[in-house]
Amino acid sequence: NLMLFSVADICTVVYALLVVGNSASAFTHPARPHNIQRGRSLSAFSATNLSMSTPTSTNEDAPSVTSASSKRPFRIRTITAFVTLKPHDFNEATATSTSGIAHKIDTCNDILRKMEASLTKIGFEVQTVRISTNPFGEWLTKKLDADSNGNDLPIQKKTEVDDMSEKAALSKERLDLLDNLLDERKIAFCSLGPSTHPDDTINICPLIVSQSGKFSCSANIETGDVVAAHAAARCMKTISQLGDEECSGSHVANGLGNFRFCAASCIDTVPFFPGAKAPSHDTHTFSFAIGMENGGFARKLLKEAKCISNIKEVFDTQMRDELMPIQAVCKTFGADADYPVEYLGIDTSLNPSLDDGGSVADAIECLDEVRGPFGGTGSLAAAAAITTALQSIPDIQITGYSGLMLPVLEDHRLAKLATSASSGDRLTIQKLLCISSVCGVGIDTVPVPGDVAENNLSSLILDVAGLAHRWSKSLSCRVFPTPGGKAGDMTLFDSPYMCNSCIFDL
Repeated sequence: NLMLFSVADICTVVYALLVVGNSASAFTHPARPHNIQRGRSLSAFSATNLSMSTPTSTNEDAPSVTSASSKRPFRIRTITAFVTLKPHDFNEATATSTSGIAHKIDTCNDILRKMEASLTKIGFEVQTVRISTNPFGEWLTKKLDADSNGNDLPIQKKTEVDDMSEKAALSKERLDLLDNLLDERKIAFCSLGPSTHPDDTINICPLIVSQSGKFSCSANIETGDVVAAHAAARCMKTISQLGDEECSGSHVANGLGNFRFCAASCIDTVPFFPGAKAPSHDTHTFSFAIGMENGGFARKLLKEAKCISNIKEVFDTQMRDELMPIQAVCKTFGADADYPVEYLGIDTSLNPSLDDGGSVADAIECLDEVRGPFGGTGSLAAAAAITTALQSIPDIQITGYSGLMLPVLEDHRLAKLATSASSGDRLTIQKLLCISSVCGVGIDTVPVPGDVAENNLSSLILDVAGLAHRWSKSLSCRVFPTPGGKAGDMTLFDSPYMCNSCIFDL
């Protein structure tokens, strides 16, 4: 048996090397993503448009050899490339073919297309490729002067732009350039990282969201930071009203610009949008991570587990077996690339789809200990057990949330529970907060009244930040103030990528 494993492992490692080696010539763009839900531009709101197991190997990096036509039990929602940008990247006087913003976007594109080809070749459907930057205040809103020869001045000479109108003008100029570069490379999703200053949250974040359907951003919220929370709440209200402006685009219509903004706490190298951000350090300018869409697979695993005590064993074997081929390809690429690039890991989160059987909430209801609908007794224990399992899968390098995703407007079961006539069964923000205490991602795609008070929104943001910092876990708050909508009304979104639900009271 040991000899058989050894021979198989050698073959599969050779296979992974061939896959990555051949990927450079396979730069075909993916077909239209199926049921794209997290962090994408929605076609309704954006002009750009947002037994399965195998034997466990003794070699942690050995992929299972699967042809592209084989059916994998889940999809790759995103391959996200992270890049650290600086003000001098936008300095035309010093830009060359090997430096500057164009070079950095080209390198990201090379990472994404090669990884896309490699993962497709081993049988995975790749829905989106994305780019995420370090916090935008480090590069978007800072000037960098040049000397008489066009050379950048030392880093300490970088100047903050004090006047907000001047800062907005500089930001718009750089956003236009970045938007064009992304468009030329057919990259439709780019997160510009978090705001770290309340003034930027109020003034620059709405500008980013309105500028292009490609752009997402967030606001960093520390525990108890009332000023930052109020700024994020005001930003959400402003974004919800962008569709009222005469020159607004479809990507901000009906208050859905907030799809691309969130208040975020303890976020680091998350591949999912809008909370994604790249590291600010210079150790690696480029890195990448993987996120999945796996609601159907979650249902299969939890039905097999049947009870909470079996979850870890099932995930340790079956999910591990499916993730190992992905990790093998990623590590091989990271080691063999022509430039320094760091593989950050896989975000192992359970992430729903709108497919039949794709609800994560419905999958959790398969467990014996969950009494009644999701959100009732047993749900918290189930969420805790699932998160523990997802964050401790043997031999898998994890990153991001790696928890339980409960986006109300992207999960049919959650949306239905929000409309329940029974007060005991009805899903509420308080129930979602409670479950978020033991899992990710926080409060996600929750519709609230259009006239919601800024104070109420900021208090909710502080609740999420308090949970995140108390337990050192990545959480975000993404809510949709719905223009003209009142608590109890049904949303009227017309999109194949979202479902309708009841507007939550707040």
